Amino acid sequence: MDNRVISVRLPKALNRDLERSAAKANLSRPGGLDLLLRCSVGNCEPLAQLKDCPDLWDAKLDARIPASTFLQLRSACERLGIPVSVYIRKLLYHFYVTKRLRIVELNGHYTLAHRHD
Repeated sequence: MDNRVISVRLPKALNRDLERSAAKANLSRPGGLDLLLRCSVGNCEPLAQLKDCPDLWDAKLDARIPASTFLQLRSACERLGIPVSVYIRKLLYHFYVTKRLRIVELNGHYTLAHRHD
């Protein structure tokens, strides 16, 4: 399978949150990121109005993700008009820290949604 390397500056805490979440699902950190990305790219609109992570970007996430996920990610970024790194930081920050985003099942597929609780 063809993979693409992504590299994103982000807070250490987000890196740890992703690693813990992936481990709970018996995935590697890149595998956990790929799963979140695949669930979000089909419905990236919830990210549109959210701000980028304001915390100190004192860590770097390097991950290999499948080319198919990367192509969908790039398309979602073009729709939103933001770089890949901003998309990933927003997704991780608002999923793990602010908890304004969640993954829901809709018509047999998992997708990104705003949390309204």
